[in-house]
Amino acid sequence: MLSDYPLVTHSVTCAGRTWELSCVTDQDALIRPLQTDEDLANFPFGILLWASAHALALRLAEEPALVKGKRILEIGAGVGYVGLVAAHLGAAQVVQTDYHEDCLALCRENATRNQIANLTVQKGDWRSWPKDLTSFDLVFGADVLYERLLHPTLTDLLPTLGTKILLADPIWPAALEFIETRERAGWKLQMEAKRLEWAGEWRDTMLLWITPTPSR
Repeated sequence: MLSDYPLVTHSVTCAGRTWELSCVTDQDALIRPLQTDEDLANFPFGILLWASAHALALRLAEEPALVKGKRILEIGAGVGYVGLVAAHLGAAQVVQTDYHEDCLALCRENATRNQIANLTVQKGDWRSWPKDLTSFDLVFGADVLYERLLHPTLTDLLPTLGTKILLADPIWPAALEFIETRERAGWKLQMEAKRLEWAGEWRDTMLLWITPTPSR
């Protein structure tokens, strides 16, 4: 339940407007109640508002043509911030997905709070992906490469989702490993560096353009 988390309303400016987002900004307060490895493995860290999500939202705002009139998929949507920006910028369709039901509830709450109606929210388990969620014009996600154990699953999934994929990452070592293995497999990857101010600090973020090829 969302009431179990230290949620706050956080304001962030992007794409010419201020977004009011229900989210967690204090990571220590979020993880303090966790007691076991199982608690940690199943915890919805997506309810934190990550700097890389803001970097991704800013990138879309810099080039609205990336989403305007397009069919868009957000994976690992978390609090739904980036998908809201895409819908605001004129996407024809935005589908927000996440594995955790609490994140999906936050996506819906934030869409209502910010009066964004042209999107849908749907559960998306990478290990049993809905068959109707394929062939999007643009697929994006923030902080989705941190778990090495899910890299093989994501490798199989991404080629089915679309041919243009944009991921934002705070340069986790696991993300760099994903890049290395995918380049060796023949995928085309292009990186953009983005430095932004977040929570009173300067953060370095990687924006990763991916053109996947089907797994052999």
